[in-house]
Amino acid sequence: MENSNSLFPFYTVKSLRHRIGWIINLRWLAVFAIMTAIPIARYLFRFEIDYENIYFISTLLLVLNIIYFFFYRYYPFTSFSQEVVFTEIQILLDFVIISFLIHFSGGIENPFYFLYIVNIILSGILLKGILPFINTIFASLLLTMWTILEYLEKVDVYNLWENEPDLSYVIVSLVAFYFLAFASTLLIVDFMKRYRKLKSIIDDKSSQLEETINERDKIFRFTAHELKSPITTLKSTLSVLNKVYSEKIDKEARDLLDRAENRVDQILDMVKDMIEITRYKRPEEEVVKLEEVDFCNWINSILESQKIDAKNKGIELKIGPISCARIVIDTNSLSKIAINLVNNSIRYTNPGGKVTVTPFVNNKEYGVIVEDTGIGIPENEIDKIFNEFYRGKNAKEMERLGTGLGLSLVKQIVDRLGGNIRVESKVGVGSKFIVTLPFAE
Repeated sequence: MENSNSLFPFYTVKSLRHRIGWIINLRWLAVFAIMTAIPIARYLFRFEIDYENIYFISTLLLVLNIIYFFFYRYYPFTSFSQEVVFTEIQILLDFVIISFLIHFSGGIENPFYFLYIVNIILSGILLKGILPFINTIFASLLLTMWTILEYLEKVDVYNLWENEPDLSYVIVSLVAFYFLAFASTLLIVDFMKRYRKLKSIIDDKSSQLEETINERDKIFRFTAHELKSPITTLKSTLSVLNKVYSEKIDKEARDLLDRAENRVDQILDMVKDMIEITRYKRPEEEVVKLEEVDFCNWINSILESQKIDAKNKGIELKIGPISCARIVIDTNSLSKIAINLVNNSIRYTNPGGKVTVTPFVNNKEYGVIVEDTGIGIPENEIDKIFNEFYRGKNAKEMERLGTGLGLSLVKQIVDRLGGNIRVESKVGVGSKFIVTLPFAE
């Protein structure tokens, strides 16, 4: 494969096969076009050309394309060099077939002799180095050979017009073809050369970016795991202090202790978000847990801690309906979606507000709707809220701490499950998140 990459950069066996596929599709169109053109030429324009041989050549092209398709679909080559040879054989045989079609339909008088140019351009796109020029020379030799044989009447001549072309017409036509053929080859080869160079730069930058993202994720994972243990210990210590000494210390100290515990909870949530966002970028670390559950009842059960958070903040958390159809879901992923969306709504809804969670199941899909009466999202920020680390201006004003990773994580999980998430929001009125998912297979 190294040799193939040096000769044909950015062409792999798979990518070259893809291009061979659309050449085969173009050939189906060519056969259809020829079969359609024959009755038009015969009965509308009444050209006196060799229709029987044109039918035969068209049928031969159809048979060859069926053979090409058979190899392409059922016996794909695993070697890059074999794919190149397969492509070159198709191009050369196409030139031969075009030469016969042009001969039987008027020769140099037929303006469609420039069909050679189509194959020349395809050759320049698919192949690299000297091969496109060899193919152009081969096409030029075929046209020249047939033109000379027709002019000298060594083969049957099929004139489209009453007057036979004179020598000057023949020479001018051939020179025009040579010019266009080689100019097309030079242009397409130069274009592909620049394209490959540009793609090389893009691929290098893409690789560098991917490496940078991987390094960032490694730092995230390392930092998050290192922070999680001491923060958890700190949270436990603060909880114990709050429970044991809350009645022995004055109100001001107790308030400071409560605020410290709340901040530690927020930081711990941030650390968990950092761990989760990197885990979902590594499929090998993803834990899939398929279970059959009463979806609505299950949603209600996993949001117990959110009910406590909402109550502590003075927010009404309503979940319904309580029961609906039993379905198979990835409970690990769905719990992260529901909990993150509800936490987000509680965080950005003022005391006295309301958060409504509505799970639903129908014949084709299932999902959950989380609606709140919170601060809302400005219209120009809705498209950005699923970006990593993005936090809206009003969100920062209300909650200083936050990673901007929660909604990004939700979007990644929804995408991985093949679903979609929509957002409806108005500043000062509230937001609605609608998650729709296909049934697990």
